[in-house]
Order: sequence, then C-alpha cells, then structure tokens
Amino acid sequence: MTKFIKVTLKKFRRGTYFNFITQIYALFMGDPLVAKKAAQLLALFAVAIAHVDEALAIARKSEFTDEIAALNAQRHSLFAGLKAAVKALLRVASTQQDAKALLQLFKDYGIKRSLHIDEATGLFSNLIADLEGPFSKAVQAMNLRLLVSDLKEANSKLQQLSENRLSEANANGTARLADAREEADGIYHQLTELVEALVVTEGEAQYAEFIDRANTVIKHYKQQALGQKVTEKIPGTGDNNNGGGDGNDGEEEPPQG
Repeated sequence: MTKFIKVTLKKFRRGTYFNFITQIYALFMGDPLVAKKAAQLLALFAVAIAHVDEALAIARKSEFTDEIAALNAQRHSLFAGLKAAVKALLRVASTQQDAKALLQLFKDYGIKRSLHIDEATGLFSNLIADLEGPFSKAVQAMNLRLLVSDLKEANSKLQQLSENRLSEANANGTARLADAREEADGIYHQLTELVEALVVTEGEAQYAEFIDRANTVIKHYKQQALGQKVTEKIPGTGDNNNGGGDGNDGEEEPPQG
C-alpha cells in the first residue's frame, strides 16, 4: 500500500521546519480531492502554522524595543555631544593636543549610528575604558569627565536591558515555539494518517500520485536538511527511503537554533 515516508519533524531546525510545513500545507491544498476530504484538518493546520510563525517571531525578538531604541538614541546623542565638545577645544591652545588625540581615538573606533546595537555597545565599552584609562588625563584636562560618565551610564543601562530582554524573549519564544510545533506536528500526522486511511477505503488510484508528490518533498528535506541517506524503497513507488518509525530515523538530532 502507498504510504508517506516517515520523518521526525522535531529534528528540523526552526526555519527549515517552517518551510517544510508550509510547503506540505500548500501541497495538500493544491490537490482538490485531498483538500476536500481533509478540509477540517487543513483548517486546523493553517491555524497551527500561523502559531508557529508567531512563535518564531517572538523567538527572534531581541533588543528592538522602544525603551532600548530610546537609550540607543540617547547614547549616540551623548557621543555626538562629546565629539562636538572635543572639536571645540581644538581652538584652545592649552587643550589642542589632547583634543587631537581624542578625535583620532574616536576616528579609530569608527562608531556610527548605523552599527548593530550589540556591536556599538561593545565598541562604546572599549572606548569608555580608554577614556577612563590611557586617555583619562586628556579627559580631565578638557573637563569632559561628566560627559564620559553620562555616556558610560547610558551604555551600561542599554547593555543590561538588552541582555534582560533577550533572555526573556528567548525563554518565552522557545517555550511558545515548542508548543506551536507540537500542535502542528500532531495535525501533520493526522493528515497523513487520514490520506493513508482513504487509500485503504477508496483505493490507491485516487491518492497514489498525491502521496508520491508529498514523498518527493519529504525525501528532499530528509536528505538536504537532516543529511539522512536513502536505503529502502518508498512504499508504493520506485524511489528510496530510509524507512523506520517517525520516532527514530537513526540520526542524531541537530540543535533547533
């Protein structure tokens, strides 16, 4: 009897998993007979896929919140003020050399607003360490300690807030994604079981071509995404399949990062 190739869905990484279930959903919806017979399950599958999509968005969420964006803007404004103050001190004979040294330091770090927030945070941390260390005398001579202190405080707050939000987003997103994937997995298996049951009750002729198309997709993902070799015949076709139950494909599970 023609059957679907077994695949352990939990082994797919996040993006690959989403691509797989959306492609399988489109395949089911694209067959008029199967779409009609499995209409209720496909409606549930569409909802489950939407839940996976939402969970993926949450899992990807990092530092881009309004509060962090505001702190980032404040940090760059403080840095712009610091650079402006140093440039102004170029015109003062007693601070001209120190000003030149600091401007060269700023240039060497190359900090711009367009930098990724994490990259900028690391650069600011190192710059502040230099301003409080090797260049501290120049900072003191130009009375810039308050500006440097404000910049340090803003950078520290942003770094801590980013870490907290990222940890929270990862924890919430991972748990939610696991639940959403479990929901979608269950419906996927119900769909394949339904079609296989229809093969038994209505005959292979109406469903063999559809199952062959689905198996081509499944086979591709098993080989390309999981690196699984194909050794046995796909039931009902001349292609190959590594067979086995869905719970054990004989491959070590990769991280779902």
